[in-house]
Amino acid sequence: MRDTRETGDRTTSALPWWDIGFDVHGDAVDERQGDRVAEAVREAGVRHLVVLAHTAHHEPGLTERVDARCRALFAETGGTDGVGLLGVRWPSMCFARPEDDRKEQPADTGLTDTDLAGLGRVFPEGEATLARLLGLLDERPPGNGPLDDVGIALRRLVEQPLDTPVHAYGTDLGADVLPQTDPAMLIDSPTQVCEGFAEALDAARQETDGVEERSPERFEEAQSGSGAPEVSEHGTLAETGTAGPRPADDPTQRLSRPESLAPSERPLRDPRAESVPDRVWDGARQLLCQVASYAMRRHAGLVGERGLAPLLRSLGEDLPDTRVHLVGHGEGARLVAYAARGLGPDERVASLCLFQAALSHFAFAEHLPQLSGGGALAGLHRRVKGPIVCCYSHHDLELGLFFPLACRRIGDGALLSGAGRTWGALGYDGIQGLDGSPALTLADALAEGALPSSGYVGVDASELIREGGPPRGAHYDVFHQDLVRLVRAAGGLA
Repeated sequence: MRDTRETGDRTTSALPWWDIGFDVHGDAVDERQGDRVAEAVREAGVRHLVVLAHTAHHEPGLTERVDARCRALFAETGGTDGVGLLGVRWPSMCFARPEDDRKEQPADTGLTDTDLAGLGRVFPEGEATLARLLGLLDERPPGNGPLDDVGIALRRLVEQPLDTPVHAYGTDLGADVLPQTDPAMLIDSPTQVCEGFAEALDAARQETDGVEERSPERFEEAQSGSGAPEVSEHGTLAETGTAGPRPADDPTQRLSRPESLAPSERPLRDPRAESVPDRVWDGARQLLCQVASYAMRRHAGLVGERGLAPLLRSLGEDLPDTRVHLVGHGEGARLVAYAARGLGPDERVASLCLFQAALSHFAFAEHLPQLSGGGALAGLHRRVKGPIVCCYSHHDLELGLFFPLACRRIGDGALLSGAGRTWGALGYDGIQGLDGSPALTLADALAEGALPSSGYVGVDASELIREGGPPRGAHYDVFHQDLVRLVRAAGGLA
């Protein structure tokens, strides 16, 4: 644990910060870190402890800069008396610099040295396999055989024995829904999958210019029973009979098809296709990015439920007068959500705020459309005293476009809805499948008394979270004072 009392200018700030860490198995990097945090929080007189989780941990300097920016935003947006911040460090990375203006030039693989270091953290036991894979991405040899080798290497990076706990976190659907844990991108033909991701990259470039032309179609009044309004064919009511917010249009028509990575009309073998090999190798690089994200999503669930949750339990026992608030971004949002799930029936945190969460938009649903069972986080509101705030933006292409493609399972062709609906992300179109879950604009949510005192609430921040080019769009555009004000409002922080 790093204590603010030991880190230069962080010592004198009125807003203390501490760090805790977990390894890829969810084990604490310091067995006594919980005790040390409790002692430091008590000594600092902290009444509100905000636990922050993000993915910028592949370079120490980057982590420090992201943490410092978060800390500054908290200090700028309200009182700091009695408030402390606790950062969660875990094996994660991001392929874009979330806060750094410096432009690091990528190698021929399209990956920077920082990216390569991050991959080493996400796959700590895959050094040799990563070296072979990166060699293929660098050389781009002709033919389909090397693409098959890419697929084999990626499968080896994520494969784990069947009795390994991490398998329980491969999807946000309940354990009784799908026995298959690995996504189709690891099982389907690598050539087909790489071509599909190449087309998705093309769509991301086009979407950056055309995002405003899509209809959000979200704000029909949330009602239930005989008074429920009529909605569009792809809305929540049409699928589940549940009133509530509606999804945004998919970023590409490809996501409206269940088999969204199926071969195009001009596949790789078509001699008329121009420059297809380079495009497909670009798709292979994006496949690597998505497999790394999938591995992080699994790690996030494991670290949250089996690592952070026990520490929160210990803090609750040691600090009964301190309110704990969980805040996360991307896969970090997934981590803190699963940490809340890991609490006992009589244990609750004060609030939970999820920004651009890499979670299924059905994660909280009690019943899933077209599938049996419910979301993996159904009933999570019982572990949170205050509101569960889910902030989303339809400018987030990482979640709106690539997340559904990466989450597809074998057999999706039997479903009636497309991948964008079945595997959509919470951070793209908000909470789906919950009866009466309110959906507010960010401006409305920041009005005094607008947030519910408990339960789920979706907050559309598309007007604010909108900056960022392809392929990830606005996924990292989250350093805004209004988002910190939202955290303060949800947690009752002055």
